Amino acid sequence: MPPRQPSALVGGGTPWHVAVVVPARDEVELLPRCLASVVAAAERVPVPAAAHIVVVADRCVDDTEAVAATTLASASASIVRARSDSVGGARQVGVDAALRVWPPARTRRLWIAMTDADSVVPPHWLCYQLRAAARGWDAVAGAIAVTDWGDRSPRTADALTAHRRDQRRTGTAAVHGANLGIWADVLAAVGGIPAVAHSEDAGTVELMERAGRPVLRAPDLIVTTSARRSWRTPGGFSTLLDRLDSTA
Repeated sequence: MPPRQPSALVGGGTPWHVAVVVPARDEVELLPRCLASVVAAAERVPVPAAAHIVVVADRCVDDTEAVAATTLASASASIVRARSDSVGGARQVGVDAALRVWPPARTRRLWIAMTDADSVVPPHWLCYQLRAAARGWDAVAGAIAVTDWGDRSPRTADALTAHRRDQRRTGTAAVHGANLGIWADVLAAVGGIPAVAHSEDAGTVELMERAGRPVLRAPDLIVTTSARRSWRTPGGFSTLLDRLDSTA
């Protein structure tokens, strides 16, 4: 679907502000690397589209909050607590917190970017999304990649490649919450992020496409994520890798 002209968008034009939402549950080990990459991407965002980072500490029992505060000490950031029953709910807590950073009149053109605490975004991540927003896209759904397979089977990478090839052939390419951007008021117009235990990212994009909102699928915008076995979200990417491990 081609993008509409910016004047037809709810947000429209170049964003005034950018918020990056990062849900985290007991992520003291991987969160610093994630946030360092987000800060590097935020530093490239042009004025006046200043970026603010929101970390959602969701039911944490470790030092995730303290680690986030230390890592983001020199950045524009908020750390909020959540006790959500779902990753979708935690992401929405972050979106709601982002909306409170600026006066309501200033959130009319707020772009929300999302990633995960075990992921690393490229330096051009936010600028890529903002250029797409300025061209008229309501959302950008990028790809993810794994560079460190850890103790996974050597055949898992090949199995994932074959799985993605099948998805492309059938038109069911995955949407990843670790690499997603959307206008804040467009998100509100479709009902927000579904409060589900997994696949909230795909559910959000499905709601948008049902509403006729243009979503840019961006396989060339790649976020690196972990292949860990200690998954935080049942049914998420780690669960997929577990399944591929068992069949590889």
